Amino acid sequence: MSQAPIPYPFSEPTRLEVDPRYDAIREQGLVRIQLPYGDPSWLITRAEDAKIAYDFRKFGRRDGLTRAIPGLHNTEGIKIPSLLLNMDPPEHTRIRQLAAAAFTPARIQDMESWVQDFTDELLDEMEAHGPGADFISMYAHKLPVLVLATVLGIPRDKAFEFKKWIDISSGASSTQEQKLEARETTLTFIRGLIAERRVNSTDDLISVLINARDEGDKLEEDEMVSLAMALWHGGFKTTLWQLGTTVFTLLSQPHLWRDLRENPGNMHAAINELFRWIPSFKPGRAFGFWAKEDVTFSDGQVVKQGEHVLIEFAMVNRDPSVWPDPHKVDFHREKPAPHFSFTGGAHTCVGQHMARLQVRLAVETLVRRFPNLELAIPADEVPFDPDSFMRGILKLPLKW
Repeated sequence: MSQAPIPYPFSEPTRLEVDPRYDAIREQGLVRIQLPYGDPSWLITRAEDAKIAYDFRKFGRRDGLTRAIPGLHNTEGIKIPSLLLNMDPPEHTRIRQLAAAAFTPARIQDMESWVQDFTDELLDEMEAHGPGADFISMYAHKLPVLVLATVLGIPRDKAFEFKKWIDISSGASSTQEQKLEARETTLTFIRGLIAERRVNSTDDLISVLINARDEGDKLEEDEMVSLAMALWHGGFKTTLWQLGTTVFTLLSQPHLWRDLRENPGNMHAAINELFRWIPSFKPGRAFGFWAKEDVTFSDGQVVKQGEHVLIEFAMVNRDPSVWPDPHKVDFHREKPAPHFSFTGGAHTCVGQHMARLQVRLAVETLVRRFPNLELAIPADEVPFDPDSFMRGILKLPLKW
């Protein structure tokens, strides 16, 4: 007998807390849930079940274009077939492989020197301001803009203007007319960049996409525009909020900051653990998949063809069968399993190494330049954004 769906989310987090009900639900297995909008869904909180659901042979995204997508709000506006998010293999594979040419290990390694330059520049400004400087407005809001603009080939003097167009086009307070005007301005600007790079190729993402080849295939202009927009939307706020919650976590648990200061060679493992532990997305915001066939999960529950599953990857990351004592931040785990913070399968975040680089360089440089860094206000007074889809910090004043 099919379960009656229970209302979801169970609660709305205000900070980085995790509802203890998830641990009990993980013991139970898959649970049938009903979000405020759309079809019922199956909630996934176990790592082994997440791996099943991320298998594109069994689950996909394309069916959502003809269904009521589960969500906190009406999701009709995201039913855009050309979005990479809504594609399944082989179409998704073709475009993703071409886009991956811009994010090879060699290119990410080449990024490190100039991302470090931006990091130093912004921290110079913060240091000049003195104790009480707000890390969010002076650093976290700026670094992803500068990095994404450089990757896309947007001139620095246009970078924050471009961000403003994006903000208006997706802003809750923008009128429909303002959104349409800002979106058209943005698209015209990107198409202009593409036209310019066809004549004068550089080493930026647009040029790489133009020159990308896969067995004689290439990206059409609309596909390049869609990818550029997806990179910005996927790489700006996620990195902004991750920078803030990472520094907050380190300073609100001072033993973690001391650990990094005393063991700087363990930085990569520490950043990886912070990505695992920080529940970056609020419940109900992760995107789900539709079953292409009947699929049996670890508890024996069968998800029928056409049914939806929601993978709460922040809760999957707390699975004790994979990460012992999962609610603890431990920079010294032995051979830690890969986490799911960048999702998994075919839809794993294509720009994840760029995000990791920005967070790592920020923390490395803060530890080196400000070894006695502290929060300038009590941790429980640090304000979180109640309206964001992520657990974002609005203001993070620091002292040293």
